[in-house]
Amino acid sequence: MPAVCRTCACMARRAVVAVFCVAGLSSLAQADSIRGDCRYNGETVRFSDGVVYREADYFDERRSDVVVGLATFAIDKNAMAATKQKSHEIVHQQHMSHGGRLLKLRFAGGKVTGLTYSGGDENFSIATRRFGTLQIRADDANHVDVGYVLDGDTDELRCKLDFDLAYATTTVVMSAGGGVEKSAAEGKALPPGGGEPGKIFQANLFAMRSGDFDAMLATVTQAQAAKMRAQKNDPDFAAMLAMMKAFAPTSANVTGGRDFGDRAELVIDAVDQSGAKATGTSTLRREGGQWKVDRTSMKSGR
Repeated sequence: MPAVCRTCACMARRAVVAVFCVAGLSSLAQADSIRGDCRYNGETVRFSDGVVYREADYFDERRSDVVVGLATFAIDKNAMAATKQKSHEIVHQQHMSHGGRLLKLRFAGGKVTGLTYSGGDENFSIATRRFGTLQIRADDANHVDVGYVLDGDTDELRCKLDFDLAYATTTVVMSAGGGVEKSAAEGKALPPGGGEPGKIFQANLFAMRSGDFDAMLATVTQAQAAKMRAQKNDPDFAAMLAMMKAFAPTSANVTGGRDFGDRAELVIDAVDQSGAKATGTSTLRREGGQWKVDRTSMKSGR
């Protein structure tokens, strides 16, 4: 895939926020939401994909730390979910990317206790009781929503990042919080088309294809609407909106799903703009008695 297309895909993911993330050639949907960048030795690094997992603490295996991996390359989420050696796996994927950058943050107790940066002939790790400023907005079984700021001198690593990422796990379905939840047989089966949740999903997709920002806001959850409004202030917003339209599937059929009362999970078959078949899931939440799209992830068959 040409480099220019990778850049476009990254812009599209930023514009979609966590409402409709199109994965193109990757094995699963890309990072739910990553904003900001890091700077080191005059280079600005913008991460386009990410994943979260838990790992035993360095000094006490009875405890687990949260580990965040941010990458400039597409992460194979299937491989991450399938292995217990997740740190080894993501480093292996970095090597196979031939030049990709990787930032790993380890945190516990509300503080970053370890940092690893590699790529571009640089590779260093720092372990400390506290490194940078961490703001945790959410951390549950589904996902982490975090802000991180690291200040340094001109030639040192400096970062200002916001990310909302799903945990890598195997027994999952896509969850409303942007992460994952255990599969369950409970809930009421939805018919082809998805019933009322399916109608809202289609309205959201139509708004995205049309580039109708207000219509998109009207069909998403309050949390996602707030993120989208914040992105509207981005100087590249118009370009991101146009790119989002370009990456929206040309058609999408809801083949079924389940209604859990306050949450609905839809199963989707789609066709992307290249004509390739795609599959995915969409999670909706009931807010104020109305269904709202919270997360849609698609993967292409190519």
